[in-house]
Amino acid sequence: MDKKTYLNQIHNYFFEKEVSNKDIAGVIEDYSELYDEAIALGFTDEEVVLKLGQPKDIYDAIKDTLHFDRSGSRHKIVAIMPFVATILFFTFGFVLEGWSYAWAFYLLIPVVAILTNVRGKDKIVALTPFISIIGFFLLGFLLEAWHPGWLIFFTVPVTAILLNVNGKERMIGLMPFIVTIIYILVGTYVIFDFYYYGWAMYAIIPLVALIMHYKGLKDLILVISIFLAVAAHLTLYFTLGLLEYAWLPYLLPLVLGVLFGRIKIMMFDELDQKQNKIGLALALFILMTYLAVNFIVQDIWQWSWIILMLIPMIGIYLGTKFKHPVAYMPFISVIVFILLGVFGGYWEFAWIVFLSIPMVAILTESGDKSKIDRQDETSDN
Repeated sequence: MDKKTYLNQIHNYFFEKEVSNKDIAGVIEDYSELYDEAIALGFTDEEVVLKLGQPKDIYDAIKDTLHFDRSGSRHKIVAIMPFVATILFFTFGFVLEGWSYAWAFYLLIPVVAILTNVRGKDKIVALTPFISIIGFFLLGFLLEAWHPGWLIFFTVPVTAILLNVNGKERMIGLMPFIVTIIYILVGTYVIFDFYYYGWAMYAIIPLVALIMHYKGLKDLILVISIFLAVAAHLTLYFTLGLLEYAWLPYLLPLVLGVLFGRIKIMMFDELDQKQNKIGLALALFILMTYLAVNFIVQDIWQWSWIILMLIPMIGIYLGTKFKHPVAYMPFISVIVFILLGVFGGYWEFAWIVFLSIPMVAILTESGDKSKIDRQDETSDN
């Protein structure tokens, strides 16, 4: 943790406690000086944080000297937004006949909550899901571009990476999204057959990572093996017409990556030895089932990958059973989303299934959260 991150944590904690802006600024200034003094004395960042204390410890030590903003103006603004959104919804619908778009006014509720309660870079990241939703529906309703309009949702992780990751890691983190965008756009608007062989582009991702963190001969061998795999892939497709076997060459760099320690398989590591063996066996069975299904049934690779969603779900079950149902929801939502889109053509409506994630979280996790909040309040007092 560096100085900037540490001071941001202090700021956010004091802001949540409704400490006045003037007092927050004073605390940040004081701890900025203390941090610099400790660094000058030769302490590391970790040692400085340990010495100065966590935000909660700092707050507990000085809260009797602080002034608070108890006006609740921020909460009042958020509280009235459902009514404002409803008024705008019906006004836009009845007056302008814009029912198809009027629902977007309800996005003002979480957006205003974010604007009034979140600070710094986190505010931008928190807003991107709602900006993406609006952009997705504008592309869909106005241009009928539901596909590939869904690519706009990449702005959420891309924004987080741009704002929070620096140096070489930023480029490495962005590569999966850059490659996917190019792959989908070229396959949709330029060359349709590109869908069948263009996924060789994904070899760029490990190539960039290896080049950015080059460590010698083993990495050179891996780079060469990736180029050979791509060449073999394209040969199998264009020369031999064996699309169903085009993935096999990539086993070479995969195996080499594992042997050289550049690919670490971390699956079910948090489980005990018995559960780990069960998890690995089931994961292998699911992988073999996925490959068998793709060999037996032609042209289902576009959606058959959802079978692999069962692997992380098994890991969750072995670790926590159904203690936290919300942990399953991202995978279940993706499966349902793809099935509705592929077999029903309901791409414009299928996104609604993702709302089940926060809904399940509220229904199943809110009790634990309330208990924790009460414990925090007790400790604060």
